[in-house]
Amino acid sequence: MNAATAHNSPGAGMPGVITAADATHMSLNSSLISANLAAYTILVLAAFQWLLIFVSHCVLQRRYVQRRPFVDRPIDDYPGVTIIRPVKGVDHGMQRTLESSFRQEYPGPVEILFAVEDPDDLAIEVVSNIIARYPKAQARVLIGKDNVGINPKVNNMLKAFDQAQNDLLWICDSNVYTDPGTLRRSADLLLDNKRLGVIHHVVFSESPTSFAGMLDNAFLVTNHCRMYLAINAFGIASCLMGKSNLYYKSALDNVGGIASFGQYLAEDNMIGQALWHSGWAHTMTGDLARQPADIGSFSEYCSRRIRWVRTRKYNVTFATFYEPLTESILLGSLTSWALGHIFGLSIVATFTTFMSCWFALDMIFFYRINHGSPPSWLWFVLSWLCREALALPLWVVAITGDTVVWRGQRFQFYLNGTVKVL
Repeated sequence: MNAATAHNSPGAGMPGVITAADATHMSLNSSLISANLAAYTILVLAAFQWLLIFVSHCVLQRRYVQRRPFVDRPIDDYPGVTIIRPVKGVDHGMQRTLESSFRQEYPGPVEILFAVEDPDDLAIEVVSNIIARYPKAQARVLIGKDNVGINPKVNNMLKAFDQAQNDLLWICDSNVYTDPGTLRRSADLLLDNKRLGVIHHVVFSESPTSFAGMLDNAFLVTNHCRMYLAINAFGIASCLMGKSNLYYKSALDNVGGIASFGQYLAEDNMIGQALWHSGWAHTMTGDLARQPADIGSFSEYCSRRIRWVRTRKYNVTFATFYEPLTESILLGSLTSWALGHIFGLSIVATFTTFMSCWFALDMIFFYRINHGSPPSWLWFVLSWLCREALALPLWVVAITGDTVVWRGQRFQFYLNGTVKVL
């Protein structure tokens, strides 16, 4: 449309009348504003994620590299502790993991209870042999199954909770190894701060026996561990895994007791939230809950990741839907577009720089928390790259379903986090 035509168009120059050219211009301005808003929002989210990475490295330095020494206090100050180990089947490296409970350098009384469902479980022989090597230890095997819900771990542990002689409990999975000073450092924190009601230890995967195990190892010791430390550093909500937790039985009884959590598949998360909302603060020592990365197949790795996401979707919904923005490839792609849109930077160069920095910090994080190199840097890097590439596709698959398979049983989730057996 030329100037003369525009001048002679109906409504041209009349107050309150919008021409086609005006509408097009307004639409372009609106699109530009929307794009700018999206770009700045992405940059804010990216800055927040880099802040979390920075915080995780600070926590790593303060708590794990410079691990807290024992507190010099009278032996009589240390409370009695009951260690509960739920056992089912023979895990890889089980003798080493279970024996770590007997080697704790703890000055107070310690009771160790192994909970087993099936009297024919082969794990009973392994446990009995370990107990025989430590005749002075107060250790027992409890056999039998209660049925208070769909959670097999809760059903197995209930008898140990009922028979525990101490109020302070340490729930530790059978495939977890802990350093000898873990229990004493945990008790020191509880004794120093009476508001603390939960001590938990970050999960650390080690000794992978397959490439699938390497994928799990790459996830747990970088992305998961890093986010776990950062979120807990802010302390604004409960965030824990049930691999290795200490809490008071009396506190748990006040929020319904262990049996009331049998209706949830993620009983650890629900216990943590219940204790948090009842006023018990959470914290961690500088110790790791080390577990062997014994995943045997790629499909098993994918199934485990999908199960984790689907479980969290019904327990911590917002965090689960936000999770893709904590992954390097998606966030790096969005950040590269945003910087290109606002500042005209090369998207390819920005993405390459973003991923290189993310990769370098993850490698530094692993080296420092592991206090050394992996068995093979080449395989670790390859598994890290594959894990990063798989993160978003597995999340999409997980978020679109509502059933999981765990220990040979299929479960379906309800919106309130409870499940039923299919």
